[in-house]
Amino acid sequence: MEAGTSPDDLSQAITAERWLRRLAELSRRQGLAIGTMLGAARRDLELLLASAALHLPVDEGLSERAASERLREFLATAGAMLETDHAELRRWLVDLGFVERSDRGSDYRRAVLPAWLRAAAEQLEARQLAEAVGQARAALASERQARKQAWLARTAEALEVTEQGAVDAAASSQATADPDAMFMAMALDQAYNGWAMGEVPVGAVVVRDGQVLATGFNQPIASHDPTAHAEIQAMRAAAALLGNYRLAGCTLYVTLEPCAMCAGAMVHARVRRLVFGAVDPRAGAAGSVFNVVQNPALNHRIETSGGVLADQCGTLLRDFFAARR
Repeated sequence: MEAGTSPDDLSQAITAERWLRRLAELSRRQGLAIGTMLGAARRDLELLLASAALHLPVDEGLSERAASERLREFLATAGAMLETDHAELRRWLVDLGFVERSDRGSDYRRAVLPAWLRAAAEQLEARQLAEAVGQARAALASERQARKQAWLARTAEALEVTEQGAVDAAASSQATADPDAMFMAMALDQAYNGWAMGEVPVGAVVVRDGQVLATGFNQPIASHDPTAHAEIQAMRAAAALLGNYRLAGCTLYVTLEPCAMCAGAMVHARVRRLVFGAVDPRAGAAGSVFNVVQNPALNHRIETSGGVLADQCGTLLRDFFAARR
């Protein structure tokens, strides 16, 4: 999209180049739902549906099976940002007039596209759409990897102890061996896994007797599960490993102060200790907004330490949200 142009401006006829550019921008997102876009981002939806329709011919009809194969190809390439399957996509294309279907449902072909897309559609092929999206997603993956490498470099620098310009080997060794910092760095690495999947980057690690039992990162979007926070993912995996829903003697490391749901789950699991990085002044339940983990009314209280690698944890979150604006 050209500088200063918003998606709403797409009501005007666009060029093939601009079509490809906007499609590449949309490809940086994940989990776009057609039903939601119908009201909130109609022009972007029309562009995506037209991109799918370009995979079907105009002058010859395809069987339902052949049409489905073309739409599967679209969803695996140029339409990878859409949260749908080929059958639902086919129905939307027909219902919204982008694809024509015979009365018996045995003949599918591209219909007349919206006026603002017709001229550009004549200059485009499905291959070009796939290439534009593939390049954009590869560039995004490279950006994420670069951010991760930059963070690793900053973390290594932060853990390095110097005194009067010279490295004190003993102090450096002690800092590097600090278990809280070490396990929090592992949790941060998990948070980057979340970022790579388009999730809010929060990571967690469950440790007992100095051994890592399980790790987890935010996955509510990818798993369609509102409970799939990093802490829950890690605790589920640790409980399965131990064969016990109680996590007695375990320490849970998480990059962001837990919410009320996660804090409550920790209490139920009898987690011995909680260590978190950045505070959450809006929803934190370990002292910021609530203090679920040390509430005297509950039958278990968790030893809590906050602020471990807080700068790195907070910077990661700020960078994530800044990149999405």
